[in-house]
Amino acid sequence: MISADTNIFVYLWDERDALKRAVAEDIVRGLTSVPSAIGLQSVGEVQNVLRRKFRLPVWEAAQRARNLLAAFEVFSASRANAEESLGLMAAGRFAYWDALLVTAARDAGCTVLFSEDMDDGMRLGPLEIVNPFGVDGMSDRARLLLEAAA
Repeated sequence: MISADTNIFVYLWDERDALKRAVAEDIVRGLTSVPSAIGLQSVGEVQNVLRRKFRLPVWEAAQRARNLLAAFEVFSASRANAEESLGLMAAGRFAYWDALLVTAARDAGCTVLFSEDMDDGMRLGPLEIVNPFGVDGMSDRARLLLEAAA
């Protein structure tokens, strides 16, 4: 199962970088046709970024977050995820919120997490973090993973 970090969804509405927006659109389209799930954490973060950074009206940011809820299965973090994430943060492996998303995704059965913000190729158990952005579009690794999952 494949998941995506908040930044992938935010690029869907970011008009400042056409290449990243196009890759995000391809990633999200791909996620809708393969086994995938997204973290409830990302749903909340998306509406927050849309309101604060892009200054969308609250109702519009909320509706876009609801659209994500409708399009994907979701998973949430547990107390055990929070405890493990604090340890990962203290060890310097991840920032807390990244660790929380990674541990929750792993426990939900995800084997891939697309993210621009974390180290490409890093693993936490069976979960691999993949930066889907390449120099000229979608990275070869991301394309291969989406094709293999289809």
